[in-house]
Amino acid sequence: MQDTILICAPVISQYAALGALEAGEAFCRTRVERLSEVRELVLEAMEPLRSFCDIPPAEGAFYFFLRVHTRLEAMELVERLIREYGVAVLPGTTFGSDQGCTLRVAYGALEKETVAEGISRLAEGLQEIVRSEG
Repeated sequence: MQDTILICAPVISQYAALGALEAGEAFCRTRVERLSEVRELVLEAMEPLRSFCDIPPAEGAFYFFLRVHTRLEAMELVERLIREYGVAVLPGTTFGSDQGCTLRVAYGALEKETVAEGISRLAEGLQEIVRSEG
């Protein structure tokens, strides 16, 4: 069973791919442009955090890994961000990052307004949590 799952995309994904091919390049181009706008919004909102975070540019992706200079473990920081600020990110340890406190911040499936709200909460939460450590 595992072999079948790993070598064959699920039927729903196959239909989605077919739909994308039928929709054509114009549909994809507008999505990529919107994603680029959202990416710029996210990076701009994260700029004030550079004093205690490493923020790579995330060129071509719909997520980025944020390294937070903190004594907290990634999972502890994730839990606090969820509970105290209502924003969800994933710990970098989920993706094999075990050097320091890293977070994976995704923004690809969200509209600009939703991203603006979420990234604002994330930035506020990180600033307050890290500041409280000092």
